[in-house]
Amino acid sequence: MHESFRRVRRGATLLGAVICVAVAGHQRLTNDPWLESVYWAVITLSGVGYTQETPASVGPARQFLTIVVILVGMTAITYTFGVLFKIVLQGQLDRALGVRRMSRLIEQLKQHTIVCGFGRMGRNLAIRLARKNLPFVVVDSLPEIVSEASAMGYMAIEGDATDEDILLAAGIERAKTVVVALRSDADNVFLTLTARNLNAKMNILARGEHPSTEKKLRQAGANHVVMPAVIGAQRIADMISKPHAANLMYRVAEQSTLSVELEELLILESNRLVGQSIRNADLRQKHQLLVIAIRRMDGQLLLTPEADQIFQSGDTLIVFGQEEHIAQFRKAYDTPLASGG
Repeated sequence: MHESFRRVRRGATLLGAVICVAVAGHQRLTNDPWLESVYWAVITLSGVGYTQETPASVGPARQFLTIVVILVGMTAITYTFGVLFKIVLQGQLDRALGVRRMSRLIEQLKQHTIVCGFGRMGRNLAIRLARKNLPFVVVDSLPEIVSEASAMGYMAIEGDATDEDILLAAGIERAKTVVVALRSDADNVFLTLTARNLNAKMNILARGEHPSTEKKLRQAGANHVVMPAVIGAQRIADMISKPHAANLMYRVAEQSTLSVELEELLILESNRLVGQSIRNADLRQKHQLLVIAIRRMDGQLLLTPEADQIFQSGDTLIVFGQEEHIAQFRKAYDTPLASGG
């Protein structure tokens, strides 16, 4: 595209030079006023033609100048505006093809996440979802924001996330999670209500700025409400009251300096872990993983389970350990992530 703009600049420069030469040449040959020379150059280059009779004193010099101005000027005009038209047409075509290609990709998604709002929260969330290789679609109403998301390699749709048609285009009927992170609490409440009506089973995570919004978001259908101000205050309090533990948890969450993480692993009915105890599976010694909790299918949460605790089909293990050890354990027992990854 940069080369196209350079070509436009070259054409515009040539056209400007032709106009200057034409005006100066006409004034020198005819001694007419400068305005008359400019008028002559404009009607010559525009192809309007002359309505007045050409004086006999003009002679062949001005006729030759007229021919040269018409040929060179029209060539410059055609070149310049042709390149401009190509740029506009190519941009529209690329955009149309891009939207169609994006739509086809989104139609293939299942159990994905829809991130509504690509502000500070949405942008950071997208980075982490991409790091986890979890499929997601960004929805934002600002064209420049959608372009930015697309440039980062994310699937993105331009439109109002509170519009049912936009949510359907994002595949909300097949989505596993919707993240509600628009710029106002009122929009977030309305979006939550709309999303819940379109998909009664999916998980809705909503952001709220004001404490009074949390109740409204839950009434609208949000499964979980995230209050950034409350979370920020809690983290500051932890850094004051228990700085070492807070620093460790922050480093684990960021994964910037440690290759460790908390992960959720789903035990399927066919898994070899079913019927075994934590001790027999030897997670700590053989796989160097620490079982933080087990969540049963009925919702029961077992924190720091005993070594004799038996794994059941449908259990979700919350384990802590290095990424490579988690990957090795998943491969050994064919254990998928609870998130579907």
